[in-house]
Amino acid sequence: MPARNNSAYVVADLTRDTGFASATVHIDPTKWSSRRRNIVLRALNDGLTACGHETAHFIDCLTQAYGGRVQTMTKWNDSITVDCVKDEEVDNLIAYTCAWIRMKLANEPANNGFNGNYFNSRLRDWVSVVSKGHRPQTIPAPDISNGEKVAFVKQYLKDDDGTKTLRQSLARKIEQGETLSINVKAA
Repeated sequence: MPARNNSAYVVADLTRDTGFASATVHIDPTKWSSRRRNIVLRALNDGLTACGHETAHFIDCLTQAYGGRVQTMTKWNDSITVDCVKDEEVDNLIAYTCAWIRMKLANEPANNGFNGNYFNSRLRDWVSVVSKGHRPQTIPAPDISNGEKVAFVKQYLKDDDGTKTLRQSLARKIEQGETLSINVKAA
């Protein structure tokens, strides 16, 4: 879990003000534990992180601040972000996902409402929306072991030169102990 101090809470409160315009955050990676550093660097090298929720969220925010994305897979959020998928593979991944969801739900009674299994109800709703031609922002990951899931997702992730360069540049800064400066603007 990331360390919190009073200054972090003050900054968080200031950003909630209606007059908030922007803030610059400086992060010193030399103060990270070796475990956290290794998790961040592995995510940047792989384009995917399968760690705790808070660390995964931090890595996603960090890479977005530098203009990239890293696919996060956590116990409570294992959907695949369409922005992280190769453009030419999005339709294939959607078709594959619809097929495994339909097979998973084939033995369940057709029920339009909540039938006692929230997860299956969400999957059914996802297939319904996609079947109407809507392009999803996220795609449910298959219900397989974590190791298999990571291997499955990696084959669909963007790995073009621009994406690699962004991640490698950020990894180099972290390895060299450079302070990371991120300007956060109000939406």
